[in-house]
Amino acid sequence: MHKQYSNTNYNIGIYIRLSREDGDDLESESVTNQRSLLTGFLKANGLNAIKEYVDDGYSGGNFNRPSFKRLIDDIEEGIINMVLTKDLSRLGRDHIQTGYYVENYFPEKGIRYIAVNDDIDTFYETSGSDMMPFKLSMNDMYAKDISKKVRSNLLQMKKDGKFCGSVPAYGYMRHPDNKHQLIPDPKTAPVVKRIFDLYISGYGSCAIADILTNEEIPTPIMLKNKEKNLKKCNHPQIWKHCSIGNILKNPIYTGVLIQHTSQNINYKVKKRKKVSKSEWCIKENAHEPLITKETFELAQQIKDKSNNYSENRRNVEYILSDFVYCKDCGAKMSISYDKKRDRVTMNCNNYRKFSKYHICFSHFMNYDKLEKTVLNKISRLSMQYIEYKEEFEKIIKKDYVDPRDELNKKIDTLTKNIQNLKLKQDSLYDDKFNGIINVDTYQRLYNQTDEEINIANKKIKKYRNEIKSISNESVVYIDYLKVVENFLEMKNPTKEMLNKLIDKIYITKDKKIEIYYRIKKCEILV
Repeated sequence: MHKQYSNTNYNIGIYIRLSREDGDDLESESVTNQRSLLTGFLKANGLNAIKEYVDDGYSGGNFNRPSFKRLIDDIEEGIINMVLTKDLSRLGRDHIQTGYYVENYFPEKGIRYIAVNDDIDTFYETSGSDMMPFKLSMNDMYAKDISKKVRSNLLQMKKDGKFCGSVPAYGYMRHPDNKHQLIPDPKTAPVVKRIFDLYISGYGSCAIADILTNEEIPTPIMLKNKEKNLKKCNHPQIWKHCSIGNILKNPIYTGVLIQHTSQNINYKVKKRKKVSKSEWCIKENAHEPLITKETFELAQQIKDKSNNYSENRRNVEYILSDFVYCKDCGAKMSISYDKKRDRVTMNCNNYRKFSKYHICFSHFMNYDKLEKTVLNKISRLSMQYIEYKEEFEKIIKKDYVDPRDELNKKIDTLTKNIQNLKLKQDSLYDDKFNGIINVDTYQRLYNQTDEEINIANKKIKKYRNEIKSISNESVVYIDYLKVVENFLEMKNPTKEMLNKLIDKIYITKDKKIEIYYRIKKCEILV
């Protein structure tokens, strides 16, 4: 064994990154080549890696990469104490962030980092280490230059009318021989044409949505998302009026391709900003139209007329909005303005949108009456709260259970489980060392245990965030004395004030009101 690694027990993780976006498309930078080079280095020095981290297709301009995040998690857990990469650019191309990890983070965590081809070893003074500031700058400049070229090429392609989006609009698909050319999708293009025909014939967006749903035509969200992601969607099989509206206002169906409406702030920041309309890339006749321009303009005229509504409805803040929920299905109660009767009403959002599909019941209520009832209940409670504050304090102190205690118990249990899993990993290493299990079995069982540790750590992080989110004012009695006094003094309570007093309001199908307060145990006096 090389003397530099003697008398040291290294748990080595090799990190491999490849990004064609960065111009890393050379054979010398391939995942296979990087793995071969690092494996050869380890073998030559009598070392073995216990884990491999590969980010294939991720830019070096930022560190938001899944395998790199796993590497950092393993470092935090003490699983890895040595990191190898082919060269410094494989770790990252951003000057500041890469320098932070090599010069600050790794040394603070006691991690030995080696960039093989750049002769960088953080445990020794090497010629490569002396050159590292220059290499960091050059890698950063390279990333910036590549980003500039990529953005320039993309912009020119957009100006030429080539489709550069990730997912084509509903009704279109990529040409099988040219990914930058859109062609009508034989399955969905007829649906788009029919939507425009129905709308011009007098059908509203809600009526069109009902027709398509009843005919069980797949929705855009069903075609766009995989089965796993669909579980997160609210009734994905039902066409929404907003989906119809988005199709009706999209000029792409006239053969116009509009791109470059937004762009990344810069090559390091992926957050996007809007682009001035004068800079948009607009290409007429970029692809086969599904409707005529006359049909599209007529649809816009109809939409403009249907969007006219009373000025009294605009800019109104309803203090109970976002508080009221349907007791039966859990959906929010939406607020609507009845122009004909000049009143504001509330109803279950699921019932209002999907009543024909029997998803829920009508929970129709007059908003003004509901608001008056709720404010009266809070006023009664507040007055009783002040009048009987000593009794309140006794009740709260006697029966109060801090929700943070239960979360801390879960964290303690998970922490013990992690300790046991780490002991299991140590035992697996001993079994491999003593020849009881082979390397493949060790790696498989180790990775399985490692995944269980990662899941447990994520749960701990989640519970800790929940603990932080439980503010003192939501669990401690004494803070509320001032709150209720302020509420009683206000002639027109604000939504912000109600948020300090109310958690949620539920409406049952027989119009009963259930108020859940942030003041614990106060329901007994209402």
